[in-house]
Amino acid sequence: MKKLSYLFILPLCLMASSCTMMVKGIAKLAVKDYNDYTHTNISNIQLIDAKGNKKQFNNLFTGKTVYLYAWDNKRLSAAQEKSYRLLQDRFAKYPDVVFANLNIGSDTASNAFKLADDASSAEFRKILKINDPASLIIGKDGSILAYKGPKPDDKIVVDYVLYEARNGVNGTKSAKRLIKGVNKHEKFKTDQLRDWYSTHFSKSPDDKLSFSISTTN
Repeated sequence: MKKLSYLFILPLCLMASSCTMMVKGIAKLAVKDYNDYTHTNISNIQLIDAKGNKKQFNNLFTGKTVYLYAWDNKRLSAAQEKSYRLLQDRFAKYPDVVFANLNIGSDTASNAFKLADDASSAEFRKILKINDPASLIIGKDGSILAYKGPKPDDKIVVDYVLYEARNGVNGTKSAKRLIKGVNKHEKFKTDQLRDWYSTHFSKSPDDKLSFSISTTN
């Protein structure tokens, strides 16, 4: 897994404009694969809950943007659990955003769905090749908007990408917009981003921004 941090890299470059551009370029490369499979719609896949009940995805999450956290027998660490819980807390004020867990391994978890072993889920199962826990953001129409997208501890990035997904924006587009919107002083350039930050986090973005971007193998 790669991890990129503006707070770590930019001071080493003494805030040089050319270095800022380099870091932004690397960050954009890190998010370019978020839009893999954005033409894939998973509305018809069948999910099985902990009680063994089988339900179709679009019936479970009608009109919702879904942050789908998937793993393969690798449970979340305590730190990951905390970051995930805090992310859910920050989005509790948005009724059109829901969080769901998907276990694609062989173990069982009381709070996770499993994929049904049928034709409707077969294609989706093929693209879920992950080594570490990974997130997928699913739009209200069932389309994948972010594949192996930002993780819960990618604060600011994950919040902005998930927020924009509510309007059907794919993860690569929104992440690049966020990256482009940071200036060499590590602050937002635009009123739109400043207003979003103030409203979403309930505080002013006066301090230097610190955020990371993760990619999952």
